[in-house]
Amino acid sequence: MLRRLHPGWARTSAMVLPYAESWSEANEAARTAGSGPLWVALGDSTGQGIGASSYDRGYVGGLRAWLGERTGQPWRVVNLSRSGARATDVLAEQLAAMEALVDKPDLVTLAIGANDMLRRTPPDRLHATMSAVLDRLPPGAVVATLPQGLGRTRPVKVNQFLARATTGRGLVVADLWGHTGPPWSGKFAADGFHPNDTGYRDWVAAFTEALDGRWS
Repeated sequence: MLRRLHPGWARTSAMVLPYAESWSEANEAARTAGSGPLWVALGDSTGQGIGASSYDRGYVGGLRAWLGERTGQPWRVVNLSRSGARATDVLAEQLAAMEALVDKPDLVTLAIGANDMLRRTPPDRLHATMSAVLDRLPPGAVVATLPQGLGRTRPVKVNQFLARATTGRGLVVADLWGHTGPPWSGKFAADGFHPNDTGYRDWVAAFTEALDGRWS
């Protein structure tokens, strides 16, 4: 509720529908393209690029550009993230959509949990849901920690849980927490919550650090 009182909330929330429509069109093109490695992105509004100047200027667009440069191939992206999504939405909807794809993804990324912090999902319930999500991710999938700016105690505990839970599952951790610290000036959208183009570069840096060396 407090977020909706921010003077820039309406401007940022107006991005949700057009960005979702743009990704829907891009996803269809990726599904029908005949070649190129496939990346499936799971998550929330940050996966949609909300706060950036266009739908493909968030971390998904930035990381796709990096992947293309690193591998010398045009990557197909099926972006299954959804604004407002929580861990339960990934478990109930996004994973099933990924598993229904005809082509097996070459890369899967997951960035979720911010909305669980805002909605105060009980820790035990969140950990159980996240464990179920992690169990269904393929080996080599990249799981992002929670970024800074969501509080001081609960996000740290979630990140500690992720560090333990990803061990032994063959998953890779992208250290968003380590890449999103202050100074924060000039890194947020009009709502003061979502990253802008500059802020999303820190997210890209966290993912590229996690993936560096996979495609040398």
